[in-house]
Amino acid sequence: MKVFYDRHYVGAKHAFDTTRKAAHIAEEIASGRLDGAVLTEPDEGSLNNAIAGIERVHTAEYVDAIRTGSDSFLASTQGFEWDPGIWSMAVHSTAGVISAVDAALSEGVAGSLSSGLHHAKPETGAGYCTVNGLVIAAAQHLTAKSDLSIVILDVDAHCGGGTAACLQHVGLAGRVQHLDLVTVGFDDYEPVGPDDRRVYAPREDVGYLAAVNDMVDAIDWTTTDLVLHNAGMDPYPSVSISALAERERLIFGAGAAHSTPIAWVLAGGYTLDLAMDELVDLHLETPRAALTAR
Repeated sequence: MKVFYDRHYVGAKHAFDTTRKAAHIAEEIASGRLDGAVLTEPDEGSLNNAIAGIERVHTAEYVDAIRTGSDSFLASTQGFEWDPGIWSMAVHSTAGVISAVDAALSEGVAGSLSSGLHHAKPETGAGYCTVNGLVIAAAQHLTAKSDLSIVILDVDAHCGGGTAACLQHVGLAGRVQHLDLVTVGFDDYEPVGPDDRRVYAPREDVGYLAAVNDMVDAIDWTTTDLVLHNAGMDPYPSVSISALAERERLIFGAGAAHSTPIAWVLAGGYTLDLAMDELVDLHLETPRAALTAR
């Protein structure tokens, strides 16, 4: 299984989990800890597609701000003081999501060690999210093949209001099914598409896993061509590590059972309640479940 990553993912000067944890996770994968996971760098074509996608999904004023820092306030709306590494991080991380989708469509499953995606809106960053790589990747592949059936499955603790706004901005609301299982109300929104769901899950294991099962059942796996899985681990500690690992097994198991491609990204997960090595272990439950299911 290809797992996309390069050093630019952690190129921003601002040191925070979103801008640093990918490097620690990549080190563990490179060490051979997960048999079958292969670190792969986004290529030049995906980098070019990422720039074009960022320019399509986000407004010209916001793109110019994060590229140049010319509007320092706008360039730091995700929560990081601007530096040139912000733009490089955004481009390479987005290229990784695009590449993961390409690989998943051809090989069944792939991932990118990208995080900080689903709060970014067309005109601004938010909540440690600079650009919305989920919508960019979906839009990129729908441009290439307009009849693809794509689901964005978001299990980050927080609402994906940026994803909903970006889907509307590029005219994909209702074409891309947006399923959002949350435990915290930050970035709340009203679902737009007829099959979209934003569901508040109980903040304990039994109720949470029941909600996961309901969300998995909301996907028509027989007609879906791709699931983009925003695999946030920040429902912890309200939801246990074992329950989050089971969540991943349920999602990837459903994909494998129906031969539905899944491309995954990291999403939220923080050292507020975990040491970095513990957070890395928790995030590794995602590729582990992906590998085991296939």
